[in-house]
Amino acid sequence: MTKKDVSYYDLVLYVLSFLLIIATPFLARLIAPLFDWAGYGAMRNFFNELFTAIIWVLEIILLAIFYRKKFKENILSNPETKGVELSLKRIAVISVVTALCIFVISIQIRFQVKPFYDLGEKFNGYDLINNLGIFLRNIIKCIWIVIMLRAMQNFIGQMLKKDVCKVPYAGLVLMLTVGIYDVIVGANTLTWTYLFFYMVYGWLYLLTDRSMIKTYLLVMFIFLF
Repeated sequence: MTKKDVSYYDLVLYVLSFLLIIATPFLARLIAPLFDWAGYGAMRNFFNELFTAIIWVLEIILLAIFYRKKFKENILSNPETKGVELSLKRIAVISVVTALCIFVISIQIRFQVKPFYDLGEKFNGYDLINNLGIFLRNIIKCIWIVIMLRAMQNFIGQMLKKDVCKVPYAGLVLMLTVGIYDVIVGANTLTWTYLFFYMVYGWLYLLTDRSMIKTYLLVMFIFLF
């Protein structure tokens, strides 16, 4: 496999992941009405989000199997980062960046607990269940985000002929694609804030020395809280 081939496969993975993020919720909306008997339709949003998350998991698994068997590439981890310990300086920077993100969000929601802020002032049991569906969907969406960060950072690094690219280009591309899509569909509260956070995710990916699991945990923490 040549370097050009690897770059091409990374680009295809990024585009395909983005398309699945967009298309899968439409498929889930076709399935959700079949469960309107639960809660007399009041839980439809929950099932929309639940089946989006379930289908996304299946898609990620299938993509991982395909890339491993076809291209001998693991899209869910960076083997070279396994067992690599981060320096105290990097840990400190990561902690500060993450804390600042949470602080920015907290200011905007007047230091409320974000899950309850998302629900609004008046909510009932069904709202709680529907919000649980959103949590599940976002937990899986964070996996897509990290997969796409890795793919795009690899692609751009190889196009620039740099084995180690220290500029978070992937975060910028993610902001201009997934981030703008989120703004258009109103995927989250504080949408414009999370739009710029995609740049931060790209930076965190590099700060963790391209560790996908560390990046995922940080992105999920920022995304949910």
